[in-house]
Amino acid sequence: MALALLAWCWLMAVAPAAAELAPVPPAPADGLYDDSSVFDATQRATAVQAVAQARAAGINLHVAIYRFMLGETIEQRAERLKAAWCPDQDGLLVVADTSTNQCTYLSDGSETEWLSPTELHRIFTEASTIAATTEGTTSDKILVVIENLAPRLIAAMAQHRTLTRHPISPRVWWIVSGMAATSLCFLLIASSIRWIIKRFRQSASPAPTYFPTVQVAERFGAPFGGGVIAEISFSDIDKT
Repeated sequence: MALALLAWCWLMAVAPAAAELAPVPPAPADGLYDDSSVFDATQRATAVQAVAQARAAGINLHVAIYRFMLGETIEQRAERLKAAWCPDQDGLLVVADTSTNQCTYLSDGSETEWLSPTELHRIFTEASTIAATTEGTTSDKILVVIENLAPRLIAAMAQHRTLTRHPISPRVWWIVSGMAATSLCFLLIASSIRWIIKRFRQSASPAPTYFPTVQVAERFGAPFGGGVIAEISFSDIDKT
């Protein structure tokens, strides 16, 4: 009993390492590796067609689907697949795990020849969001990701190649910058002239004269006393 328990513990400790070191399968010719037949015949045909469309547009797309991954994460499996399938060329690898409902991607390559990480993240997020809101099994959702990923990659790559092949020449940049600077100078000069004319008109026009409103009331006292009441002193009378 103790020997069997020891053998079981050894197997549990060694199995993950053995699974992690297991060699990856060869790259499939059609770009789709389906472990244990996750897709049925119809789903596989649809996925292969989407991958073929992307490849026809010059996008090196690989898709790998697993029922489970023993001894490593989906990111680790993607790293090993990418190193074995397309180590020295630009491309995109999509890996899905139905046991954990996870789907990830891995890409490399220079941004001048391939899409930027930001663009790839946007495209993959859009496809994943559509799949998340779609009803069906996990394999159905993975298929939705592939179907929506391929046309978005094709459109983004076509736009990227157009900008790369026909960049704006330095001469055009100088012309556009010069026109912008000239327009800005004209605006500043026009604003300055307008301000000078406005100040000149204000200084040339006579200043308005304002007369305050004064309330006149009757004053008591002499008519021309200025309001001072006539006063009579009787101090000398007392002395006489």
